[in-house]
Amino acid sequence: MRQIKINNILRDEVKLFNDNLFTVSRSKGFIHPKTKLIALVKRIKPVKYKKYKLYVEKIINEYDDILNADPSKMQKIIKEFNAILPYPNVKRKITSKRVSFQEEVVKAMRYEDLRKFEFPLYLQNSNLKTCVYCNAQSTLTIEPVYYNNKTKKDRRGVNSKLQLDHFYPKSKYPFLSTSFFNLYPTCANCNIAKGEKIALFELYTTSDDLDVFNFWIDDKSILDYWLSLNANHLKVHLQSLDGDIKLLHNHNELFQIQKVYDAQIDVGEELIWKVKANPQSYRKSLNKTFSKIFPDTSVIDRMIIGNYSKPEETFKRPMSKYTQDIARQLKLI
Repeated sequence: MRQIKINNILRDEVKLFNDNLFTVSRSKGFIHPKTKLIALVKRIKPVKYKKYKLYVEKIINEYDDILNADPSKMQKIIKEFNAILPYPNVKRKITSKRVSFQEEVVKAMRYEDLRKFEFPLYLQNSNLKTCVYCNAQSTLTIEPVYYNNKTKKDRRGVNSKLQLDHFYPKSKYPFLSTSFFNLYPTCANCNIAKGEKIALFELYTTSDDLDVFNFWIDDKSILDYWLSLNANHLKVHLQSLDGDIKLLHNHNELFQIQKVYDAQIDVGEELIWKVKANPQSYRKSLNKTFSKIFPDTSVIDRMIIGNYSKPEETFKRPMSKYTQDIARQLKLI
């Protein structure tokens, strides 16, 4: 729910990640995606499916550029690929009666290996721990593991797997299936909810204004709450900071953000309590007492609100965006 700025540091990180892609999942007999794509080209009939052949050859020739493409570059690439083969046609089955062309491209590009092995390792060393769409849940989900994946019988345990959404769906644009800036860490709910639908919220931006949404609590509802001590009287709203109603409606429609957070109103209630329990004099006392142990005063903020308090730490823990916005409104931090 907060954007990430594309700067030179991030671009260098992305390039390093892509330069070393599949080194984690590489084992004996490993076949590089470009080699798998070349093999796919050879299986495509050159006359009947000439456009499909050109499509895959373009991926091979521009492979590195595609992996590193930023949002504006991806838009340009999409137009170029659509000129060769409009995206509805990628769902045709041209070399197999069981698998579509789109699925073959995604498999050749080794998306599953990236999701299972490569991207989780990157995220361990980053601050992206929560869903970028809702910030209410972790990006990890639990999936059953079977001895036979086809029959789904004889379950042998469970694995934790990373959820990744493709901003531009891989079902429509398979050539972007492993492009870094097209991969959004999400929770399972938001990933399923979005599917192939269009989300207007973009995670990556070149702008300095990274907060596009803001949670706020209605002042009158706080008065109503203190009269009744009923948390249901508290009203927390989500707004678009620049007044983009279309963006706000799209985000709520896709991910039901307002309903998700209405169900977590007790978090807002606890922040109301803390306003009473943590006056400024108490904060000053904490800062004075712990200044040598915690020279970073944001640690005191974190102790008070029970979550990360810096905007740049939003993705480290669920509900941090909600907690920070309301805590700032209430002057807790």
